[in-house]
Amino acid sequence: MCGHYISACPFPTPAIPAMAARREGRRGCLADGLAGGHTAVMPLTHDNNDKAQAAHGDFWLPDFCSRSSHRRIAGLAVLISLLLLVAQSPELWPFPVWDFLLLLGLSGAVMAVSFFLICRWRRRMAGWSHLAVAASVITIILVNLVWLSLAGIALLDQLGLPMLSFVSNEYSAIFRHLLISGLFAGLFMRYLTLQAQLREREKAALQARLEALQARIQPHFLFNSMNIIASLIAIDPDKAEQAVEDLATLFRASLRDSADVGLDEELALCRRYANIEELRLGDRLHIDWQVPENAGSVRIPLLTLQPLLENAIRHGVELSAVRCDIMLAVHISDDLVSVLLSNPLPAGERRTGNQMSMRNVAERLRARFGPQAKLQAAEENGYYVTRLSYPRGSGRMERKPH
Repeated sequence: MCGHYISACPFPTPAIPAMAARREGRRGCLADGLAGGHTAVMPLTHDNNDKAQAAHGDFWLPDFCSRSSHRRIAGLAVLISLLLLVAQSPELWPFPVWDFLLLLGLSGAVMAVSFFLICRWRRRMAGWSHLAVAASVITIILVNLVWLSLAGIALLDQLGLPMLSFVSNEYSAIFRHLLISGLFAGLFMRYLTLQAQLREREKAALQARLEALQARIQPHFLFNSMNIIASLIAIDPDKAEQAVEDLATLFRASLRDSADVGLDEELALCRRYANIEELRLGDRLHIDWQVPENAGSVRIPLLTLQPLLENAIRHGVELSAVRCDIMLAVHISDDLVSVLLSNPLPAGERRTGNQMSMRNVAERLRARFGPQAKLQAAEENGYYVTRLSYPRGSGRMERKPH
């Protein structure tokens, strides 16, 4: 035996209804499985609500009404007030406190009203072009600046309070404020637009790498699986039927858009993959599943663990002539999800891969969860150990209809 045995926790897999007629079932099993069988197939089109929700979730304009944005908006108001003061006041010492307070009150009011309106209309803007969104946001800010400035002038005049000390004509000051604020808002929107375009390019490149990985996995796995199914049809129709159902489920998952799924669903896909490989490798393959009952409470990008399990089988079990124990252990804490996958290293010559699947998984985790997500692999005491961890409940959820 090339590996040690660790008792596994039971992990339920979804029951799939059996075919009614054996002969008709064997003939129609492949067609039904590849067409979707008893499992719902992801629709090719979504309704308007799904599109609107997806667009709103991926919208590049920040949500200024979220709690985390309040402090940033306040800091931005202070920055703009100082900018207007430095650009117009002839003297900054002693510091013109009254002028600063007036500008701060104006900036705060303009930003509060403007971002409130932007938040109200943000969902509608989600389908607009970058130029239309930027022009709308700048227009909202400048219009609010004009009427709030006029309202402030009227209020100060009514209360008998002094205006800005360096302003002789209030209306010319409004024009200067419009120019400065317009330039500042334009630069800010340009920054957000460039940032959004960069994210889109990174997302497209990541999706291309994922599709390349899927294209690499599918051909050899499909050919092996079909050969196994063909050999089982005559001698063990039940196993052949189950293999077709497992294969159909795996390929439906590989054809779906990359999105978040429950960790239990991802592990169920791994089990189906392992079931097919066990038909090919026989007693040489044994997997210890150490999975907690709350695996369904956390999310993970689709097809994150399956490529790692495939690597463990290809580089560990396939090259061994005796039984090999692979361990897949999951640990879920309050703030971290950890997955450990280990496979015994075969004696003698070893395969060398290009590490594309490892790089792909690492990049997807970092894109989804940020720098706290980690993927590490190393040889330890005759085993190849892969450790994956990411923050629990962080990052933006990606749920797509299927």
